[in-house]
Parts: sequence; structure tokens; C-alpha cells
Amino acid sequence: MSDNLSRLDRLRIVREWQAYQLGRTDRTIAELEEREASAVRAARAKPPPVAGWKLSVLRAGGGNQADSVHTGDCGMGGKRTEAMTREQALRALTQDGVTACPYCRPDRELGVL
Repeated sequence: MSDNLSRLDRLRIVREWQAYQLGRTDRTIAELEEREASAVRAARAKPPPVAGWKLSVLRAGGGNQADSVHTGDCGMGGKRTEAMTREQALRALTQDGVTACPYCRPDRELGVL
């Protein structure tokens, strides 16, 4: 049956097949671009890195009062915590009289026994 097709008909068939392939390629490119855009959005939406140390704070008499020092990944500090540097955590434990969390034991990691 292909012997009965003119050269023009054959070229039209080839062009139709190429258009089909181009459409598939365009759809794949669009899908990959969307995946990359989603990955970029997810990377931007990641929560900030966990602080190395944190201070749990209590409300007391209209102000805030330091309660205890925790490691950055400890969940026992409650919702009211403030990020701290290593130096701030050391100072809070050694000079300011703030207690160490009995669960995560930041005093051990800081070398304060």
C-alpha cells in the first residue's frame, strides 16, 4: 500500500510524526521545568536550620524570665524559646544561673558539669 502513496503524501506523514514527537518533547520539557520549579519552591520553604542552643522563656510579671537552656533539637523547651549561640548558652549556664534541661543535658555538650 505504501507504493501507492505519492512522495508528497509520505512527506506529510513524516511531518505529522515529527509534530507528534515535538509535542511529546515539549510536554516532557514542561513537566521537568515544573519539577525544578517545585524543588526550588520547596527549598525556599524549608524551615530555618535548628539553632545549636535555645533558651526557654517564662512570662513573669509582665516580662520574660529565662527558664532553662536546651540543645537546638530538644522539644522540652515549649513554644516560647529563643535561639542562642554557644557562647550565650555557656554564659547563661555559668554566669546567669539558668538551669540546664534535665532531658537534653546541654551542660554535658557544652562541657559545663
